[in-house]
Amino acid sequence: MPDERSYRVALVADCYVNPEPGQVDGLAVLAAAGWGVMQLPDDGYPAEVARPLLAEVAEQVEEFSRRGYGFILVGEHDGLAEALAHVGGAVPDRIVPARAAELREFLAVQPVPPALAAARDRPGQAATAAPE
Repeated sequence: MPDERSYRVALVADCYVNPEPGQVDGLAVLAAAGWGVMQLPDDGYPAEVARPLLAEVAEQVEEFSRRGYGFILVGEHDGLAEALAHVGGAVPDRIVPARAAELREFLAVQPVPPALAAARDRPGQAATAAPE
């Protein structure tokens, strides 16, 4: 069975995961484009709750980055930059879309993740081969 991962993950603010009526449904746009999602804590969480959740997200980003995944940030979250810096990472390219079309356009111009680029460069390897 071929590996169907896109090696693309969006860090997504809660307002794009649980949108109010009429707001951008980020999950629908990301799913249609083949992106994985890591939901960021709700902005209403107190800092003592959000901080450890952001630390877990940052650790996952660091691990997946070592395996060649590409990341973006949809929305924003106070404390994310600090959590990522703690594991040696930086905030990925970011968008705060007002419309679904804006998010689709942003996704369309994202670079090929290193894991997919490496698989394409290896003769005899499928473009979707999982990294070791």
